[in-house]
Amino acid sequence: MNFDTLLAQHARQAPERTAFQDQDHAITYAALAAEVDRLAAVMHAAGARRGERLALWMPNCIEWLVTFLACAKLGITVVAVNTRFKEHEVSQLVQRGRCTWLAMWPAFKGLPFVEILSRVDPVALGGLRGVVGVGDCAQVQSVLPAAQLLPFTVIPTQPLPATVDLGQEEDGALVYTTSGTTSAPKLVLHRQAGLIAHGVLAAAAYGVSAASVVLLAAPMCGAFGFSTAITGLAVGASLVSLPVFDAARTVHQIRAHGVTHTFANNELLDLLLRMVPGETHPFPSLQYVGFASFAPSLDDLPERALQAHIPIAGLYGSSELQALVAGHTLTAPWQHRRMAGGSVIAPDGRVRAIDADTGAVLEDGQVGHIEIKAPSIMAEYLENPEAMRQAFTADGYFRTGDFGYTVGPRMFVYQGRSGDHLRLGGFLVSPREIESFIEGVDGVRSAQVISSQTNGKLVPVAFVIRSENSAVDEAAIIQACTQGMAKFKVPERVVFVDAFPYVQSANSNKIQRHVLEKMAQDLLKVSEVS
Repeated sequence: MNFDTLLAQHARQAPERTAFQDQDHAITYAALAAEVDRLAAVMHAAGARRGERLALWMPNCIEWLVTFLACAKLGITVVAVNTRFKEHEVSQLVQRGRCTWLAMWPAFKGLPFVEILSRVDPVALGGLRGVVGVGDCAQVQSVLPAAQLLPFTVIPTQPLPATVDLGQEEDGALVYTTSGTTSAPKLVLHRQAGLIAHGVLAAAAYGVSAASVVLLAAPMCGAFGFSTAITGLAVGASLVSLPVFDAARTVHQIRAHGVTHTFANNELLDLLLRMVPGETHPFPSLQYVGFASFAPSLDDLPERALQAHIPIAGLYGSSELQALVAGHTLTAPWQHRRMAGGSVIAPDGRVRAIDADTGAVLEDGQVGHIEIKAPSIMAEYLENPEAMRQAFTADGYFRTGDFGYTVGPRMFVYQGRSGDHLRLGGFLVSPREIESFIEGVDGVRSAQVISSQTNGKLVPVAFVIRSENSAVDEAAIIQACTQGMAKFKVPERVVFVDAFPYVQSANSNKIQRHVLEKMAQDLLKVSEVS
């Protein structure tokens, strides 16, 4: 099935059911289908064609969903762009994604989208032929004078021609960014049929139906948020969201709209619980609340949620496998259910733990590297066949880069990230990406970035070796990072060292990251006290 067929089915069977409720207004499935048809006609008249790519740079909103579905209707692949990204990341995605279209909301919440675009190398934006703009887009034209500007609300002069080559289930639908082992993130492509099939499986596994109300607690630009959305859309449920998370408003949405399901990180759920202190049953409509463990300091969250009669269970997912690819049932033993991981939702899915040294499959309960086989797997890493080869075993299992232990052929418990990736702001980030950016700052010879905990959250800390005769200081590096990268990638502190601690081996000198981690933790503890 493709998205156009899925949406038409919902609009025909339940035209007046709410499809999406955002902060200010709602849209029914019939109205959503009409909006998608309208925008698709506008884009096609402007020259948008099947096989092209569009960078979608908006917060969670009805316009995000309409744009995505209009692109799917035309067979255009959406490259999802995080609203917190700055010019360095936006430039990479537009250029590496070979985007010919951009959709944005330049005036949203005062975020400097146009200013960020103005600092992007014009060469990276040279392939853009058109911009779909929500709201006031006058300034966009000054930054992209050669691109067509298509106001989001424009009425087409004629409907989409019947002869249009529409998108099919085998077409690419969405590209996520995910952390790589190099300075640039990998681009993860999923096709229409794969996304919808995953949504159907997830809905069945977590009890989502057409009568459900699903809260989008994460941005749709990431696997967690989009997988939640597609789980609801697959069965015609109602989606509820805010463009920017606000704990008080989210509590109101849950109660006002009777939210039945949500899938969130433990930090967000902690904030919601803090809004209802002392209430023994604050959210009676909730039927399933899945959580991912992003903040290690919140290990007691499952117990606190259970005391508030919240039906909570651990989840697991990734950009490559889709979020919600595994989750615990509410009947699972509590010692497992309170942990991230769960049962692979596909009946034919499988999970195993592998010994890092021998490659042998471990018995249940033994901790090793987690490998998963599931039908929700990505189509490819865009233009990166070598990464594809490295990601899979010879018998088709995906190497997750995480460690944990199995409880059976489909169930496992997640225990942590086995590689050097950092979990920052709810996203996996390769330290090499931040290090490479810092090493591009004038006066920096080399950098190492680790994560450390402060005030209950993980933040990056950079250790830097200056170039000879350089006077670059901490403020200059943080300013450069703030201007060029998303806020969650900006180092909390920059520490200058003469050399990195390392251990000598027969083949190479390996930097002792654990020593840097100890140094960073000691530094942040002092900062917290002071």
